[in-house]
Amino acid sequence: TVLVDELSFFSKNNGQSFFICGQPFVAMRWSSKFSLHSSSKTLNFDVLQHLASLGYTDQKVCKGMAAALEAIHGKVTEATISNFGATALQKLAESVEKELSNENSAAFIGTIHFLVKHHNFSFDLPCSEGESLMTLAKSQSGQELLGEYLECACGGNMSCATCHVILDPVTFEKLGPPSIAELDMLDLAFEPTETSRLGCQVKMRPDVDGMMVSIPSGVNNFWS
Repeated sequence: TVLVDELSFFSKNNGQSFFICGQPFVAMRWSSKFSLHSSSKTLNFDVLQHLASLGYTDQKVCKGMAAALEAIHGKVTEATISNFGATALQKLAESVEKELSNENSAAFIGTIHFLVKHHNFSFDLPCSEGESLMTLAKSQSGQELLGEYLECACGGNMSCATCHVILDPVTFEKLGPPSIAELDMLDLAFEPTETSRLGCQVKMRPDVDGMMVSIPSGVNNFWS
């Protein structure tokens, strides 16, 4: 019986990695590709049906478990599953369920209102939770509108002020004060205000959905 001290899944490149007794194993993304990555010999034994007979009735979970077992043992047989052990099998199922839950949970998508006073222009853009204004400016949805105003010359390293924006006071307070490194760069920005931030450091959160971001009328680019 294989004793499992730690077994967890996490994304890695195009597959999934997990640990059994401290040893890493990789299984291809299992939710829809088990049959594509399973050998014909493996499929002669109906792994999914056998897992279902053991009480694992969720088809997606079973596919994930089967792919993981195949990654470890190659050909999966009834003896393989039996030797793996009930405890290890349960931990494997829990890890697959957790990964499925993470994949299925839709990320929050909020809206940011942008105001360009010097052009008498405003626009809205959707922004996913955790996404920064810099990332949004470089994305397909934001490049045309926001990318024109946020150059982000340093790529988010806080070594330029080309993503300088001005937040509404409520959002500024919710996000908390800038770091010392960010403040140092804001000192070099074009006409900074009390609610100025670097766009690369401003990220969407549910509590700042609907934030108003004003674009300064100029930019100091020390990289050009």
